[in-house]
Order: sequence, then structure tokens, then C-alpha cells
Amino acid sequence: MTNRDNTTRTDTTTRTQTTARSTPTRPPAARRYPNNEENMDAPLVPFIRQPGEDDEMTTIRRELAALRAQLNRIERTMQPTDTQ
Repeated sequence: MTNRDNTTRTDTTTRTQTTARSTPTRPPAARRYPNNEENMDAPLVPFIRQPGEDDEMTTIRRELAALRAQLNRIERTMQPTDTQ
């Protein structure tokens, strides 16, 4: 396709130039920054850890997973068997 001007086709021989409509622009909204009290109420964001670095929460999650697996094994062994 060819790159044509912004025109309106009235028939096959005559073209008239169109004008862009001017739309009212909205003024930019004023940005509201939090004050110190709001900053104190904000949740704390943990520091970014390096990959492979263990922290306390990772250790706790691993211990919970091990305890959950151990509990599942105990519950399976305590279930009555239906072999009569």
C-alpha cells in the first residue's frame, strides 16, 4: 500500500483534505505521595536475596514439609487395613 495523506474520498476523481478533530485533553492528575505515617503503616518488603541464599523462612518451610511428610507416613501406618 502507498502512504497517502489523510484524505476523504468523495468520488474517484476528487479528494478533499480532512482535518483532525481537536479533543479536549485532560490535565494530568496530581500525584499523591504518602506521608510518613502512611509509610509506617505500609507492609515491610523483604530484602532481595541472592539466588541459592537460604534464609529463616526457607528453613522453616523445609522443616514444615518434612514434618508434613512424616505425619502422612504415620497416618498411613495407623489406618486400619481391610484384610479380613
